Amino acid sequence: MRDSIEIITYKETAHSHVHHHTQIVLPLQGSLFLEVENSQRLVQAGQACLISTDYAHTHLAKGDNRCLIINNLACWNKDISSTDTFITLSPQAQAYLPFLSSLAQYQTSPQTQANALQLIECLLPIPQETIYQGDQRITLAKQYLDANFQTPCSINELAQHVHLSHSQLTILFKRHLGITPKQYLLKRRLTQAQHLLETSNKGLEDIALAVGFHDASALSRLFTKQLGRSPGQYREAARAAICR
Repeated sequence: MRDSIEIITYKETAHSHVHHHTQIVLPLQGSLFLEVENSQRLVQAGQACLISTDYAHTHLAKGDNRCLIINNLACWNKDISSTDTFITLSPQAQAYLPFLSSLAQYQTSPQTQANALQLIECLLPIPQETIYQGDQRITLAKQYLDANFQTPCSINELAQHVHLSHSQLTILFKRHLGITPKQYLLKRRLTQAQHLLETSNKGLEDIALAVGFHDASALSRLFTKQLGRSPGQYREAARAAICR
């Protein structure tokens, strides 16, 4: 698989070919003719070409050029074809390209590149999964977290369980729930801890271990941060409310 972000200088003419992944061509300098599924256009700085999976394409470069290439973008479902092959970039998208280019030049880690590319979802008209497909995968992920929140849970393992990459899972969670998978997991643990504080006489250490924390201090920190009071204060208030 090619790198997620590449810098390429196109030369002369290429034979028509296809990729088994999506690709976005963004000229940084100069221009070139791109033909995608028999639709041809001159693409230059400030514009982009969105090439869907298995779309036949070729190029003709008559002068010097330098292009930023984005391969296999996580938020673009490779089974969905783009309706916008040639686009004009917004000022915000153009301003973001130098930063993406620097990631390719300095060979940053795949995870760093994946995090940086999440913003492209908002800056370009990327074909995305339907709400139904997204909801289906999020439902499976939520069910997995609800069933396993008491144990050490790796987000990478969760992503594999629902057949998504780490970045795809994070994007879908944020899109549909407004939080990350890790935030959902902590929220689920906190909810169970509240229930145990209200309905049992277990000590804080036992409750912390029962809901997936390493120790009582980790649970106490989360409680204070999210609810503005300690677990002990929460239990006292809950019992006082019952006695009223």
